[in-house]
Amino acid sequence: MPTKDRRLALSEDVARQHAGEAAFPQPSGPARELGVGLEPELFPIVVGASGEPKERLALTRPNGVGVVQIIDGLAFAEGEILPRVGRPPHAFFYPLANGGRLTFEPGAQVEHSTAVHPSAAAALADVDNVIALLRRGFDAARVRLAAVGLDAWHSVSEVPQQLRAGRYTAQAAYYRQRGHWGAVMMRHTASLQVNLDLGPEGVWQERWLAANFLSPMLTAVFACSPGEGAVSSRARAWQQLDPTRSGFPPLLTGGAGNDPRAEWVEAALMADVMLIRVGDEHFAPGCPGFRFIDWIDNGHPRHGWPTLEDLRYHLTTLFFEVRARGFLELRAGEAVPAALRPAQVVFASSILYDDRAREEAIALLADQRSDLNGMWRRAACDGVHDDELKTLACRLWEIALAGARRLPTGWISKENMAATRAFVDDYTARDRVPADQFSELLAEDPARALTWAASEL
Repeated sequence: MPTKDRRLALSEDVARQHAGEAAFPQPSGPARELGVGLEPELFPIVVGASGEPKERLALTRPNGVGVVQIIDGLAFAEGEILPRVGRPPHAFFYPLANGGRLTFEPGAQVEHSTAVHPSAAAALADVDNVIALLRRGFDAARVRLAAVGLDAWHSVSEVPQQLRAGRYTAQAAYYRQRGHWGAVMMRHTASLQVNLDLGPEGVWQERWLAANFLSPMLTAVFACSPGEGAVSSRARAWQQLDPTRSGFPPLLTGGAGNDPRAEWVEAALMADVMLIRVGDEHFAPGCPGFRFIDWIDNGHPRHGWPTLEDLRYHLTTLFFEVRARGFLELRAGEAVPAALRPAQVVFASSILYDDRAREEAIALLADQRSDLNGMWRRAACDGVHDDELKTLACRLWEIALAGARRLPTGWISKENMAATRAFVDDYTARDRVPADQFSELLAEDPARALTWAASEL
């Protein structure tokens, strides 16, 4: 929490050192190189007798069955989901027996955060197993778990914010000062985050660069949230939301240097203060235009000066397309139906983890460095319908598939590779993205679109 005593306040030097080391720690031993963690999110949607989408299922229902009641039942009946920790609608989660956890977004989206696995195959199998378990419980309650980037069946106004922890209420209040996109992002979008290791010295710098270069292409290839003028409305929401903490670090796009720590630190200190912790679970929303460096230099007229604890919390509110947290959190990926999920993981992980693939991808995309934000906007609007993005995507798929074949045997399963090749043939090679199929199904019958979004392997 902040301090009123300037002598106890955080200095800029300490802030820079801590932010850099939190993102890219100094190795204390051999670095893990090929770990994979996944974070898929799902919309719980109540269906009618004919499978038609009704309302989004609420997190809790005092006189009925909500998301929490269903998962509480699964935790009681199944050994894989452990009893709930905490009480909704405040901070709570469900530990998983294999080391992962189930958490929730403010619109009651269900999120599965896996443990770190030694291979893409193991991480994908974990997701398949946990989601299959969840589906059994939700199907019994006539609720479908839809994996798409944006809830196209409901308006944002139909889905209230359901997490009441101080962080979420302050975050919502901060975003309201910037417009309506915060509500869209918090309550109406779903993603598939891919978390990858930094690797040893000399490698992590390349992986950071490759991950950022690749991010607009992840949007272009896997867009699955159609809307007015966009194939990825989810990406459009992030682009409109708060440019001080999303997109790409200005030092990365503005120069040809290779100092990820400096790029991250500068972005972190120049980002606006989203919220200020004023008690154990109490937060005050920040004010757009009040940067963290301003807080260090000038203090806050009401709350005083930041401490190291405030900086640590500030770092959790940064949502750049690639977030460095001692590993690389690739945030560009959208939630997609189960059959398409392996392709997204293979595309990202094989390019970052195979040395030759990473080198070739960086060389291919290096000319885009100064316009990553513009490329991201084009990706959100047109995906691979954009001729240049289509050409880049096809070449990146060649690089990714070749890299996947060079990774250790079994790191990607035969089934994962078959699903990936099917994705390339069905989508990218045909100038299509998942949003195209989603849009077509929605136009035919919203129930068919929901069946597709909630389909299993």
